[in-house]
Amino acid sequence: MRTVGRILPVFAGLLIVLTYLLVRGATPDAALHERTLAALQALILNDAALHRDVLRARAGLLRNYDPLVQSVAGLRAAVNDLAAVRAIASDEASEEIGDRLAGLAAAVAEQEDLVERFKSDNALLQNSLSYFIHASHEFGRRAEDASAAQAVGALANGMLRFTSDPSAEAAAEVTVGLDHLASLPPAPTSATDTRALVAHGRLIVSAQPAVDGVVRRLLAAPVGPRARLLQDLYLDSHGRAVARAGIYRVLLYAAAVVLAGYLGYLFLRLRANARSLEARLHLESLIAEISTRFINLPRDRLGEGMSQGLAALAGHAAVDRAYILLRGSDGVGPVSDYRWQRGGLPAADAASDRDLLEMAFGWSPAGYERQACIHVPGVTELPAGAEKAVLSRRGIRSWLCIPLWRAGRRVGLLGLDAVRDAKSWPDDDIALLRTAGEIFLNALERARTDSERDALEVRLRQAQRIEAIGTLAGGIAHNFNNILGAILGYSEMALGRLPKDSGAWRQIQEVRKAGRRAKDLVDQILTFGRHGGHGHVPVQMPALVTEAVSLLRVSLPATVEIGTWIQTDAAVVPGDAAQLQQVIMNLCTNAAQAMDGRGTVDIALNVIELDAPRMLSHGNLAAGCYVRLAVADSGHGMDARTLERIFEPFFTTKPPGVGTGLGLASVHGIVADHGGALNVRSRPGAGSTFEVYLAATDAAGLVEERPQAPAPIGRGETVLLVDDDRPLMLLGEEMLAALGYEPAGFDSSPQALAAFRADPARFDLVLADQVMPEMTGSELAAAVHALRPDLPIILVTGYGTPVATDGLRAAGVREVLRKPLSSAELAGTLARHLGPGARPAAPSPPARLSHVR
Repeated sequence: MRTVGRILPVFAGLLIVLTYLLVRGATPDAALHERTLAALQALILNDAALHRDVLRARAGLLRNYDPLVQSVAGLRAAVNDLAAVRAIASDEASEEIGDRLAGLAAAVAEQEDLVERFKSDNALLQNSLSYFIHASHEFGRRAEDASAAQAVGALANGMLRFTSDPSAEAAAEVTVGLDHLASLPPAPTSATDTRALVAHGRLIVSAQPAVDGVVRRLLAAPVGPRARLLQDLYLDSHGRAVARAGIYRVLLYAAAVVLAGYLGYLFLRLRANARSLEARLHLESLIAEISTRFINLPRDRLGEGMSQGLAALAGHAAVDRAYILLRGSDGVGPVSDYRWQRGGLPAADAASDRDLLEMAFGWSPAGYERQACIHVPGVTELPAGAEKAVLSRRGIRSWLCIPLWRAGRRVGLLGLDAVRDAKSWPDDDIALLRTAGEIFLNALERARTDSERDALEVRLRQAQRIEAIGTLAGGIAHNFNNILGAILGYSEMALGRLPKDSGAWRQIQEVRKAGRRAKDLVDQILTFGRHGGHGHVPVQMPALVTEAVSLLRVSLPATVEIGTWIQTDAAVVPGDAAQLQQVIMNLCTNAAQAMDGRGTVDIALNVIELDAPRMLSHGNLAAGCYVRLAVADSGHGMDARTLERIFEPFFTTKPPGVGTGLGLASVHGIVADHGGALNVRSRPGAGSTFEVYLAATDAAGLVEERPQAPAPIGRGETVLLVDDDRPLMLLGEEMLAALGYEPAGFDSSPQALAAFRADPARFDLVLADQVMPEMTGSELAAAVHALRPDLPIILVTGYGTPVATDGLRAAGVREVLRKPLSSAELAGTLARHLGPGARPAAPSPPARLSHVR
């Protein structure tokens, strides 16, 4: 389109020049020339004929005035013909010719007026002369008086002289004669003739000078000279026009030759454009074929399809190498590449590909950017630098680099190398090759999306199984918590009443230890089924890893070595320190068991920045800053089927009695509770690596732990205790009484509410179980809070599933405790809400309310 835009002005200019030369080079019209000359000749001839006929008419030789009329008409027709022709109007003398033609027309018009005057005056004169001559001749022949005859004869002679020479003397002589004749006494028979003779004589004397004046003016009219001058001017101008036409004809011939040459050039140019268009259409067809090939291409044949497409593209572009290099999401690359190269060329190694990729990503090529691509037609012409060195090491003579973009981020390149011969690519081909690069990248993206979708489907099924198991485990854990609450509570009370050196004390102590181990097991089950990140505070991960390693060195066998690589001391995450330490302990314990108690466990901690979302084996990460905790072992590894189930509770590959199948499930629950994700890499015989990704935060919220003082004993405050499990209710009454409080226990929430309504002022605090029949703890709290908004209300639960806290706040719940309760935990909680520093009413429940069900 740009070529046509350049050609059209040149072609139009040549056509304009040719048209101008053709008009200017045309010879004046021969017929028009002849007509002009004929009109000029007619002017001259008619003017001469008019002069002749006027003289003849003056001499009385014309019988009528028709010749005069014909001559005047011929003059008028010739002047009109010249005015209509204007044959040389374009000549430089046209203005002068026009002026002369106008003067000639005026002269002809004046001459026509003179002819009309001449005709009328001369006719009167000729009539009078004819009568005078005839009358004088008859008068002399019939005169009766000799003196009268003599006077007429003398008058006739004088009139003859006057008509021959109308001078003043002759006119005076005739006038004297007429006066003498008029003075004679008239004869009776000739009186009338004498008077007529005298009258015509006097008319002749007065008319002939005027007629002769008109004749002189007619003869002196400049029609003839002006016609001859106009004829000379016209012939001179016509000659110049003929000469000028010859010059323009030569120029016209030269312009025609130039136009013919330009048309030949256009023909060759159009032929070359046709070939270029044919090649472009072939490239477009090739790209469309490549795009069609990828539409339904199976994922396992993607590599083959990419190689075939690159080979076809390289064959059309006449290059020696065509390749696609993709950069890894972590900025290290290339992670994958597809290529084709002509036989006999050395293959590029990974280091060369990496150097080329890094060079292309960091190069801002001044003067080598075309169509948003890097176009280097001659590598040898590049200035010395890293770019020229990288391209020269690959043996490239010409290079075209087409960047590949995904979501506004450059992820790779499509490269075309000309090794044997230098090559330059036109802009249209570069634009089409960019389209080909987008097609290749879209095919790769489609395959990646399909893989991610398959992985997500697997993870969805796994998450659904885990969710079902977690729901079941939560319900079982609640019942276990009720049983353990009785065991731990009564054992704790029994220990307080027995001597420490007695056998019963030692036995009860073992029961209590067993109950705590059971409680830890239930906590792991609840951790697995619990979600949400409420109540988290900034945790310093390096210190947590260091503390966990010190504990592991004592608990793990001496044959297990622990290596730590902490790359930063600023790794801070929002979370629960105890739960995060449990993650480290469980992962390291699992690693030691995977090595059969002999090998090395490597713990790495670092901070990474993701500039794009990343999909992991067990979770997805958005772009942002994360703390990465990696635990790697040198054990026997896992296959794909095992990897799918490792985070299911009670699933284990260990023999009976070695593992419970809850360690990794607890890890999964805690990481999910902290909003993180897990990535597991393992192959049979190659060990396993567990990576934990947690969102990083700053250290502004870090606080130092301070030892808490023992909770004070109660002062007889009345506590309304409600639990549908009667043994736990009785145990709670004993624990409250031992702590210095007055318990009022109920195993029915409606009965407890009735007692409260009977005397609301009696109670100082309400301690109720959440899960109860007829009326839940939160419903009971709402009813109590409506009666006494200032009364502290505490809920107890054995579940770990998070719920919304808005309803609990509205019900006046201050805090939520987890079953089983210890005396110390219960004492501290009551002291916070009934002690001297307790506020009458809390504005909102603490963060632990999020774990109520």
